[in-house]
Amino acid sequence: MRNIYLTILFSSVLLLSGCTSKRLVNKADKFDSAGLYTDAAALYLKSLQANKNNIEAKLGLQRTGQMVLDDKIENFKSKYNTGSTKDAVYAYKKAEDYFHLLSSLGVQVITSEEQKVYYMEVRDKYLNTLYQDAMKALSLEEFNVAEKQFQEILRFDSQFKDAETQWVTAKFEPIYRHGNSLIETNSYRSAYADFDQINKATKGYKNSIALQQEALQNATLSIAFLPATSGHYSHLTVANQSRQQIIAKTKQIKSPFYKVIDGQSIQTIRGWDDIKDADMAIQLAKKYGNEFEAKSIFKTEIVKYIRNQGRHSKVQKKAYLKRTVETVNPETKLKEMKTIYDKVVYYEFRQKNELILQINYSLTRIDRDELAIANTFNASPKDLIQYAQFDGDYSRLVPGHWKSATKDSDEDKVYHDPTSINRLQALFKNKTEIKSIHQLESEALAKCAVEVAKQISEYQPEN
Repeated sequence: MRNIYLTILFSSVLLLSGCTSKRLVNKADKFDSAGLYTDAAALYLKSLQANKNNIEAKLGLQRTGQMVLDDKIENFKSKYNTGSTKDAVYAYKKAEDYFHLLSSLGVQVITSEEQKVYYMEVRDKYLNTLYQDAMKALSLEEFNVAEKQFQEILRFDSQFKDAETQWVTAKFEPIYRHGNSLIETNSYRSAYADFDQINKATKGYKNSIALQQEALQNATLSIAFLPATSGHYSHLTVANQSRQQIIAKTKQIKSPFYKVIDGQSIQTIRGWDDIKDADMAIQLAKKYGNEFEAKSIFKTEIVKYIRNQGRHSKVQKKAYLKRTVETVNPETKLKEMKTIYDKVVYYEFRQKNELILQINYSLTRIDRDELAIANTFNASPKDLIQYAQFDGDYSRLVPGHWKSATKDSDEDKVYHDPTSINRLQALFKNKTEIKSIHQLESEALAKCAVEVAKQISEYQPEN
C-alpha cells in the first residue's frame, strides 16, 4: 500500500513538473520572439530545472544562454579595459558561474579561452593588492579586517602565497590571546572553550593544545564520594545503593569538567581510620587538602526511610448476574423476553504499597571554603491495585445488594444505571500486579540520582 502511494505521489510530481516546464517554455518563446533573450534565457533555465528532459527548453537555453554568456564576457572586457581589477574579477566570476550552471544542465555553450588569460592576469593583480592590504592590517593587529581580506583571497585562489596561514593567524590570534588572558585570571573553563574552538579548526595553533590541556586540568571538578551514612544501621544498604547510582549518573555527565575519583581515595585522608566520620573527614580533607587528590567531597545521608508493605486483602461482594429468558404471557399467550437477576458473589482485591524516602546530600569544595551544593531529595512513591474477579462472565454482572441468596427481600436492590454498571465493570479490567517495595525503591533512587547529577552539572565553576 505504501509503495502504491509513493508511486502515485512520484507520478503526480513528475506530471506537475512537466506541466510547469512546458508553460515556462511557451512564455520564454514569446520573450525570445520579441528579442528579449535575457528574459527568455531565465525562463528556459527555470523550465529545464523543472524538467531536465525538456528538449525545447534545452535548445532555447543553448541559443539564448550563449548570448547571455557573451554579454557577461563583454562586461568583463569593459571592466578590464577600465582598469577596475576587483570589478573585472567579479564580472568574470559571474560569467564563469553562469557557464558552469548551464553545463550542469547539459547545455553546451562556448567560452573564450583568450579571456581566461586576461582574467588570470587581473585576478593576480587584484589578489596581490589584497594581500598587501591584509598583511598591513595584520601588522596593525586589525585582525577582523585582515581575516576578511585573506578570506577574499582564498575564495579565488586557495594556494595564493601563504594566505591560508595568514588567515589562520588573523582568525585565531584574537581568540588565542583571549584564552591566555582567561588563564591569567583563573577562568579556566572559559579558556578551555577558546582553545577548544581553535584546536577543532586548526589542529593546533602555537601552543593551543597544551594550553587547552592546562585549562582542562584546572577547570576539572574532581569529586570523591564519602561512604553513605544513615541514622539506622538497617538503612545502610539503601544508602549505599543511592550513593552508587549517584556516582554512575555523575560519570554520565556529558562534560569534560567532572571527574569521579576512586572511592578508595577517601581512605587516604589523614586520620580516616580513627574517625570514619563524614563531617570530620571533610574538615580533615580541608586541613590536609594538599595531600588529597580530589577538589571536592560528596556526602550522602539517609534521613528518613519508611516502607509500608500493604496487605493483599480479599473481600466478598454481592451482585446480580443479568440474563434474559423467553416466557409465555399467561394472559395473551404470546412469547415475551424477560430479564432475570440472579444473586451471585464476586471478590474484590486491594493492596497499597508505599515508600517514604528522604536523602540529604552535599558537595563541599575542600580546595576552598565553599559549600557548592546542599539539598534534600524527597520521594514518596506508591502503587495501588484494586480489581475484581468473578467465576463467570463478568460482563453480565450488575451491582446491587441482597439480604439472602435464597429468599427475596424488600431490602434487595439492583443498581442497573449505566454509571454503577460501568464502575463495577472497570474493576475487572484493572491491573492485578502491584509494584513491589523494591521496585518503588529503585524508581526513587534512580530519580534521586538524576536530580543530583543535574545539580552537579549545573554547578559550573571556572576552576
